[in-house]
Amino acid sequence: MQILATFEYSTFLEIAITELEEKGITAVYAVPLDMRKKEPRLLDSIHRADGLSFIDKGMIFAFMFSTIGASKGFVWQGGPIIWGIVGAILGFLIGVALNWLVYLLKRNKKQLQLKMGKKGDVILIVTCEDNQVSVVEDILWDHKALGLAITR
Repeated sequence: MQILATFEYSTFLEIAITELEEKGITAVYAVPLDMRKKEPRLLDSIHRADGLSFIDKGMIFAFMFSTIGASKGFVWQGGPIIWGIVGAILGFLIGVALNWLVYLLKRNKKQLQLKMGKKGDVILIVTCEDNQVSVVEDILWDHKALGLAITR
């Protein structure tokens, strides 16, 4: 039987491997995964989308500000159409700027984690007998495995 598990690289992984070796399971193979080195693209194409959008908050703010601008435009000089358009443009720019600021803060936080030595995930492959599966599974779950799969 083969048991595949994913872990964050930590001391829990080392302790799990040590406990497995103490139980007589020596066929343990650990494969570290590399972290992403390139930044994801900012603009989506028709063939690839990552769920990152800069205009969603901009559209919401444009709607809100254009509604306020159009209603106040009945009182202000210039009329409701002009002030609705001005409000829409201003709201859109504020929303996009807000999304951009949040993106920059998150990106800087991720870069700081990489500089501080955050490691990638590790795939652990354990080969054992059928009667040892429950013991291995318990050890891996007890040491904070992220996921587990059992194959024959």
